[in-house]
Amino acid sequence: MASSFKTRAKLEKNHFGYIFIAPFFITYFVFQIIPLINTFYYSLTDIKAWYVNPEMNYKFVGFDMFKMVLTEDAFKRAFVNTPVMWIMGFIPQLLIALLLASWFTNEKIRVKGQGFFKVVFYMPNIMTATTIGLLFLAFIRPNGFIHNFAIAVGYLKNPQMPFVSGWFGRGVVAFINFWMWYGQTMIVLIAGIMGINPSFFEAASIDGASGWQSFWRITLPLIRPIMTYSLVTSLIGGFQMFDVPNMMGNGDNAALFRFDIQTIVMYIKGIATEGSNSIGKACAASVFLFLITAVCSSVLFYLTSDRAEAKAKRLEKKRAKEAALQEGGDL
Repeated sequence: MASSFKTRAKLEKNHFGYIFIAPFFITYFVFQIIPLINTFYYSLTDIKAWYVNPEMNYKFVGFDMFKMVLTEDAFKRAFVNTPVMWIMGFIPQLLIALLLASWFTNEKIRVKGQGFFKVVFYMPNIMTATTIGLLFLAFIRPNGFIHNFAIAVGYLKNPQMPFVSGWFGRGVVAFINFWMWYGQTMIVLIAGIMGINPSFFEAASIDGASGWQSFWRITLPLIRPIMTYSLVTSLIGGFQMFDVPNMMGNGDNAALFRFDIQTIVMYIKGIATEGSNSIGKACAASVFLFLITAVCSSVLFYLTSDRAEAKAKRLEKKRAKEAALQEGGDL
């Protein structure tokens, strides 16, 4: 009875907290959970487009739409392009962000004007992806800055010759993603490094450790959770890449390597709104995207986790349990 009274009193005391967090969960349920369930549902049907057929006459076809998606060359091409462009952009993004974060937090270097540099490096992140895509699209068009530079260095012989290399298109998309997000990653890593107890670095300095040794032995292990967060969120955003490659694939010049920068989301939009207007097939591709993202995120969590620490915790729990059982047996 007393326990029930305490629980009810605790709920009454914290009811304002539940009220404040309720809008988030309601919004998440309405705009995330319900659409996700509908996506799984319609992926098993042959529905075309409900705005064309208001009666939504469709039938269940099982996994036929999944088989159809897997056999299409466009999906296979998008399945390769998406992770390739993400990796090309994320590796320099993480390395540059980590280097800048270590510089800005190093008490020996004491970089002047840190506030100015942080704002400048972060500024591309506040610009919309569409705006940046249009900017770089103007650069690579004939008589654009990058186009003229390629002619000056001899990469292009004819001033009217457009860029036709698929790897050039992937490189441009990867560079844009790197340029937009390295500042944000830098800020996150700076916050993680500043959260490390300074006494660790002082002890390492007293022991004669070099700056590289302190960074490798202290900084990197202690910011592992922050790096995992950056890695997983970047992976999710990379697999949902759409704005930049879609904008870069427009126009007469960029259309030459449009299919070389086509992403999974571009493929989904294409089959959902163009041509066959197959909502069922688009939902099946969306389910594939969801599963791929979930599997890759799980793998990254596993690879970046501190398995030695987790093993030590499991061993400690096992020993505590055995000790409790032994103590109970003695009684």
